[in-house]
Amino acid sequence: MRKDSLYKLLQKSESTGLLCNQSAWNTESGKYTFQWLSSFGRLSTVFIPEHGLFGELQDQQKLDDVSIYKHLDEKVEWVSLYSSNHTLTATNEQLTKLDTLVIDLQDTGSRYYTFTSTVWLLLKKITTLCLSPKIIVLDKPNPAGRQVEGTRIMKDYASFIGMEGLPHRHGLTMGELCRYFKHKLNADWDLIICPVNKKQARFIAPSPNIPYVSTCSLYSGQCLWEGTNISEGRGTTQPFEMIGAPFLNWVFKEDWNNKKHPAFNANCLVRPLRFIPVFHKFANEACYGLQLLPGQKQAYHSLAHTLQLLKYVKEKSPGFAWRPGHYEAFNDKKAIELLTGDKLLFDFLENKAGWKEVKLKLKEEENGWIKEASPFLVYKSSLQKLKLN
Repeated sequence: MRKDSLYKLLQKSESTGLLCNQSAWNTESGKYTFQWLSSFGRLSTVFIPEHGLFGELQDQQKLDDVSIYKHLDEKVEWVSLYSSNHTLTATNEQLTKLDTLVIDLQDTGSRYYTFTSTVWLLLKKITTLCLSPKIIVLDKPNPAGRQVEGTRIMKDYASFIGMEGLPHRHGLTMGELCRYFKHKLNADWDLIICPVNKKQARFIAPSPNIPYVSTCSLYSGQCLWEGTNISEGRGTTQPFEMIGAPFLNWVFKEDWNNKKHPAFNANCLVRPLRFIPVFHKFANEACYGLQLLPGQKQAYHSLAHTLQLLKYVKEKSPGFAWRPGHYEAFNDKKAIELLTGDKLLFDFLENKAGWKEVKLKLKEEENGWIKEASPFLVYKSSLQKLKLN
């Protein structure tokens, strides 16, 4: 859509809602999207996802007091969609008054990332209420690219960190995801996608523990460590790039980059190291662990590698344990079950299934997702899958 056409459309709106955070910043104007929309005098509501408006809150930290943003625009209603009320979406009244909803969020390309679930829940509620606002997506590049990884999550494993039907790494932009969601909901509201301008696009960290573009290429696999008692690197400057625990001091005895090692990966070097997280798991304790260093030019299947690493570390470490207790909304299964989202993958980690079975399942599911999702692509580049060894 031409920029002037978008201006005209937004100027006609009587009441516009905006779902955004700090990644909604325009390089050309130097303004946040909420500032830009406010200039039309039509912005009524700003919806804020997990991590706060400026990504200042840690994972699973609720935002209940939105008055901290009131000084930014006194006329706007600021609404937290990640608060203690446990609904994780807008109210009927907040949605009914809107004739336009603008979505401007940086996704990471993996289904665990809750922004995807937040968008799905909003669109689902709009559809359920039989509302017909214009949905405008200010699209951004998928920082994890077009690569597809993993299995499509089944209903029994679906939760706020994995909406039913999505694979671990989906390869779509937020605009394309919304096209897929609209089809899935059989909705009749208008969806307008403003294509990304790659020359103007800049990656702005969408949350505290996704600091770099490169983090997104590791996240589809490394997020599985959240389901364990091993640190996934939160509390350091390189979350999801390295993992560790005080009881992993044996890692220095391993030849991780030897082709005969059970967790060897030709496209990723593994470096043993020591680090001290300043918060989260093992805060202020010395941890021994591993840093992953994928090749810059090689294709790397993060999920497959992490599954092999996790299984090996689990078997070698007497102190290893699965993360206990309730983990995420909409499902009471333990964290590792929700993150793997597939019984076969979990069975592999529990040494109840072999790698050949897993490899075949990944191949079938990744091909299946590419076939299912390709009709909803907006851009010329196609979805891709890797050949697993």
